[in-house]
Amino acid sequence: MVFLNIFRKPGSAAVLALMVWGVSFFLHFFWEMAQVPFFVGMAEARHWDVVWLCTRATFGDANIAFGAYTMAACLSRDWFWVAKSWSRSTLLLYLCVGLIVTIVFEYWATGDGQRWSYSERMPELAGTGTGILPLAQWVVLPVLLVYSSRWMFLGWLVSKREDVSIQSIFGMK
Repeated sequence: MVFLNIFRKPGSAAVLALMVWGVSFFLHFFWEMAQVPFFVGMAEARHWDVVWLCTRATFGDANIAFGAYTMAACLSRDWFWVAKSWSRSTLLLYLCVGLIVTIVFEYWATGDGQRWSYSERMPELAGTGTGILPLAQWVVLPVLLVYSSRWMFLGWLVSKREDVSIQSIFGMK
């Protein structure tokens, strides 16, 4: 099958890795900026200070997302799982890793770590003190990330090989 051979081409894994990380960075940056009013002192801070803080947080978010993707790839034994029909267990692991890391990190950062505090506008998950918006971030954005990365990577594959079409990728040819 022509499609499977493309996955073995040098550089395909690196292209997919850059797409996953890059799309993740883009999505998380905008989410971080939208959350500004829900953190103490952020709405009053200078614009470039907020941009810098959100950029730093976004690097962490993109790395968490990439780590979650990598763990899902290890579970499925397929780096290219996002470009194929993925199993529920692969997608569930991918989502759970981000959620668990977020819960642990938010608990530490708003507690002993004293990295940030939520404003009174932030709804919190009872019992954990974790903000609902950071949790929603790790449900909404990973789903957008897998669909966006899939779409981009498959488009990249098609652009690289004229004899590969979307129909042949999904076995419809």
